[in-house]
Amino acid sequence: MGKLKKKGLLMVLFLFFILSIVSYAVAESQIDTSKIHFYIYGMKTCPHCHRMKEEIPKIYGKNSLTYYELVGNDENNKLFGELYQLTGIRGVPVIAIAYNGTLYAVIEGEFNVSAAPLIIKEAQKNGGLILVVGGKAYLIKNQTHIQMLETIFIKHNSVFKQSTSTSSSSSSTSISTNSPHTSTRSSTSGSTTSNSAASSTAQSKKNVCGPALFLLLTLFPLILRKKR
Repeated sequence: MGKLKKKGLLMVLFLFFILSIVSYAVAESQIDTSKIHFYIYGMKTCPHCHRMKEEIPKIYGKNSLTYYELVGNDENNKLFGELYQLTGIRGVPVIAIAYNGTLYAVIEGEFNVSAAPLIIKEAQKNGGLILVVGGKAYLIKNQTHIQMLETIFIKHNSVFKQSTSTSSSSSSTSISTNSPHTSTRSSTSGSTTSNSAASSTAQSKKNVCGPALFLLLTLFPLILRKKR
């Protein structure tokens, strides 16, 4: 009886693995990988940043990555500070995934970049941007927030412009002082993903340099790096 249960469990796991491979293959077939571009904020002292810098060009080509070094770069540190204000992200690497010039995901921590087509398809299907931060995954549909993230990653510009006018200054202050997660959770178009979409992992601390945690997305069985 015990052997039958064990065989049954193995069969379920095998079928789950096959379905994961099929779903990934379908997503990849619908995505032109030459149009995928990655943006990373990282540190030269971070081993996870180094691995992501090495693996992305291997899979997607040498022109598929834009890297922003934080060590010794005031401008990049300023923008990273704005990213924290918007999202609460504190650890590196922070990896943004864009497709054909549109941002579809911002992920805190090292992950299996081969799953990028699947992540993009999932974001497109849900009509938003997938944000992974602080042990949870969020689906952001607020276009203002998405455009701000695109400005920081793709345009590499500040989203909190200083203004001499009182009204503009007041408006900027109100945005920058919001709680990072409140700005996404409280929006009617941005919501926390369900438990079926995201779960924490005990291995998370191994994927991030800094105080933040990395999330295992159960929607994407292939996203987490295979342990060697």
